[in-house]
Amino acid sequence: MLLNQVRELYGRIAYTQKTHEKQADICAMSSRRQRVWKFVLTAVGSGTFLASLFGLLLDPQWASLATSFIAVLVTAASLGDRTFRYGEEMQQHRDTAALLWNLRESYLSLIVDLKSESLPLDQARQRRDELQKAAQAVLKDAPRTTPQAYAMAQSGLKDKEDLTFSTQEIDLMLPEALREDWEH
Repeated sequence: MLLNQVRELYGRIAYTQKTHEKQADICAMSSRRQRVWKFVLTAVGSGTFLASLFGLLLDPQWASLATSFIAVLVTAASLGDRTFRYGEEMQQHRDTAALLWNLRESYLSLIVDLKSESLPLDQARQRRDELQKAAQAVLKDAPRTTPQAYAMAQSGLKDKEDLTFSTQEIDLMLPEALREDWEH
């Protein structure tokens, strides 16, 4: 029963860790998109101002209106930078994922110890309880994730086998003397 519970806890931590990784990716993409839009709007605003200054593209009335509109968009983009702090949120998710990675690996080690019967049951229960307290400490301050991040994590774990390797894949990463599969 203890092994089954620890396996379940491992799965939950693995999903949570992967979800935070995917949420960090979403935030990084949003931050990049936000910076590009701000750059483009600022460049267009500067170009529109210069065009109206020299009267090259538009008559003065339209140039003034276009410049004002672009200025409003640049202001909105600047306010968006202050309101939607994707870079900071990305770092929070990355930090949470790193802490959860360590917990995931600790649960995996506990599963190995339980399956090999190298750890007395009382010590295994104590270790499980310690890991649950550590998980609670990490997750109480963790930023929220989105359904989109969870779906991406689910796809990675179920369909793409993000946390698993075949014997051949592991063998290719190891020095020849440490390989299990000698047929290459």
